[in-house]
Amino acid sequence: MRHSADFLPWRAIGTGAGQNSTMGRLDFSDLERDGWTAIPGLLTAGEAEVLARQCAELLTTVDAERQGDKRVGGTRRACDVLHRVRDAGALFDAPEITAAVASLLGPDTAWPVRDVAFRCPQPGFGNQALHADEMAIEHAGECWAVTAIVALCDFAPDNGATAVVPGSHHRPDLQRRAGRLDLGRDEVTLCGKAGTAFVFSAHLLHRGTLNRSDHPRPALQAQWGRRPRHLTPGPPGAQRG
Repeated sequence: MRHSADFLPWRAIGTGAGQNSTMGRLDFSDLERDGWTAIPGLLTAGEAEVLARQCAELLTTVDAERQGDKRVGGTRRACDVLHRVRDAGALFDAPEITAAVASLLGPDTAWPVRDVAFRCPQPGFGNQALHADEMAIEHAGECWAVTAIVALCDFAPDNGATAVVPGSHHRPDLQRRAGRLDLGRDEVTLCGKAGTAFVFSAHLLHRGTLNRSDHPRPALQAQWGRRPRHLTPGPPGAQRG
């Protein structure tokens, strides 16, 4: 398995949130070829920490619980973050994010984010089976949905960071058999500093890896699409990451 840090020198390299210095340097040609891209510096480390804490607080009381939340267990989850955390929507309206989404879904329409969830695999959990967040494509070049994961801590090889199979968004044969495949040699682990956004085709095969660290691995997961559809929670029976 490879790690995305090996790829960052030729990807979009930012210099921190709020400085607007990344937009002129973003190159999304990798999205068509590989199915994913990294946008570093969408948040500062401090901003990511605050957002992680705000999301975690949604799960502290039964009174605040919403349908779809998961307060205990291997992967904690808070749903409907767009309407529960102030300014969460503004994060996904960032021009770097919207440009990446438009490069996959098409530039002629504004694609509002439709779902945002907080996911936090605990130590010893994660380890999903390979899956896609959208149904298999029927025609070459199709993209019906886009997923973004914003790291709210450093994503590292040992803390359950998401792994992807580059190019699999073009392979409906693999997408239909995702849960039965072993493509470990082809996987790239999405490693990056807190505040990095990873944007990928929802047809891309990916999985949460095992969190072998001593700390939770918080992140936000968002999705855009051409038709109404909630975030796919992961393959049936898998330890969700």
